[in-house]
Amino acid sequence: MYKQFQDQFRLPWNGSVLDYRMMPYVGNGHVATVVFSDFIYMNGLYNGENGTSHRARIPSTLNWQFLIHPSSSSFTLNVSSASNERHPDQVWSAHASLWNDIWANGRIEVNGDDELQRQINAAYYYILSSLPPLSTRSEHKQFYGLSPGSLSRGGLVFKDYAGHSFWDTETWILAKEILSYRIALGDSAAENARLLGYEGWRFPWESARTGVDVTPDGYLDIALYQHHITGDIAFAARQYIAATGDQRWLISEHGGDLIYEIARFWASRVVYSNEKKQYEILTVLPPDEDARPFKNNSVFTNAVASYSIQLADRVSCITRKSVPQTWLDIAFNLYFPFDNATQTHLEYDGFDLKNTIIKQADVVLLGFPLMWPMSKEIRRNDLLSYEPLTRDTGPAMTWSMHTIGFLELNEFEKARQMFRRAYEIYVRPPFNVWTEAQDGIGAVNFITGAGGFLQAILFGYGGIRLTLDQLEVMPPPCLPNQAKKLIFHGLKYHGAILDLTIENQRYHLAVRIMNNNNSMPLVYEYEQQQVPLTNNTRLSYQIGTRLIIRPSIQFCA
Repeated sequence: MYKQFQDQFRLPWNGSVLDYRMMPYVGNGHVATVVFSDFIYMNGLYNGENGTSHRARIPSTLNWQFLIHPSSSSFTLNVSSASNERHPDQVWSAHASLWNDIWANGRIEVNGDDELQRQINAAYYYILSSLPPLSTRSEHKQFYGLSPGSLSRGGLVFKDYAGHSFWDTETWILAKEILSYRIALGDSAAENARLLGYEGWRFPWESARTGVDVTPDGYLDIALYQHHITGDIAFAARQYIAATGDQRWLISEHGGDLIYEIARFWASRVVYSNEKKQYEILTVLPPDEDARPFKNNSVFTNAVASYSIQLADRVSCITRKSVPQTWLDIAFNLYFPFDNATQTHLEYDGFDLKNTIIKQADVVLLGFPLMWPMSKEIRRNDLLSYEPLTRDTGPAMTWSMHTIGFLELNEFEKARQMFRRAYEIYVRPPFNVWTEAQDGIGAVNFITGAGGFLQAILFGYGGIRLTLDQLEVMPPPCLPNQAKKLIFHGLKYHGAILDLTIENQRYHLAVRIMNNNNSMPLVYEYEQQQVPLTNNTRLSYQIGTRLIIRPSIQFCA
């Protein structure tokens, strides 16, 4: 496969001196480093306690560099007579073979735009090489999360987020191992809630090995009030259940405990307003990190809190954890700040739509990824109101979410501008390394931005929407940049493996494998009929047609 597409994997370099931070990042979810670095980092290994915590820097004692001329030079290296007998060419061959398997298992292919293809491949590579593989010959060990700068950075407290986990992984990347990490730290989350007088599980804003909040000293307000991360984790669980229908995860792997205890936290966190006749969540910080000091009724926080309780109720027939009616009353009666004059959501109580500058997407996230119910008019108002208020220097994910929003509204030129803005100024040549900031560097190997970029392609130009009930596909009538065709290889949904091909006028969905051993049979809707989805099913539709695939029987519906 690599040879077939090698031009799309080859990255150009003009021979100039390189900033070592922009060299390739290598890792496998257990250890990671950057080429030529003096240090390597290991999953779950940190130095320092509380606010002084950071990833432990392990000296790279075999950081040897060789300068050779392949046409006229050779060298022999014998590190130890007791060294592993596998020769370099064998290791390389095995490594390349496994990466070929990864690309065959799932990737995005672009026809007609090799530069965009290289950007996609690099984004995938840096994310996947930061996570442990789905299967391995080694003993499975607990994964302890990722920072926005991946596993390969974080050795200093105030750089690259010290290697700590934030809401980024659940919101922009989502891997099952990330949820496993949160579940493993449930006892710490329970203690975090108890310390502030709440029930259930409250997850820290910055997390490392133990689940104790390790936000650096001097940011006490952030540690105390950034509670939306707990709802973000529940939303990630919702997405995982929506994609897989994995009932075993809910029961045997304690996913049900995670969901229920987060719902319990939010039920204890709200207060009832006699004036508004609704529930409120006071003294919080929203995703917009410029909104300090604390605010009341962050609209995003209230949305993920509501979803958290709704999810616990939805899966209760599997988990056997009954949700009290009082919790449901909270979920469906939370106050959302809203400006009636402009028909626009407010970021929080008292937000000034004319004079406030925000750091990043916040209210816009209601439309996606949350898909909070609203009219197209309000969705448009939110996008148009908050775009000019957002700092130009904000992180890339903001523009990825604006891309998805404008594609929803069929504003394709605006979406094109947002899409290019979402990656061009954040990706550094020659190895397409992501950085957090455009005016400078910020966090490096910023896989958070890479994840948002891939979401803009999958959910924006791919037109895919995932809910607890179904998978929807409705690509917009435009392709990104110079692309002539988009192919999503290996989409996984409830045991099925699907390939989606999008062209200018039509899109095609092919079933590669149907494996329903642990899932309900799937059906698709056709002329108001439900037709079974089977091996080798081939579907083709005009662009603009909505395809819906769902399990034949909804659990807990």
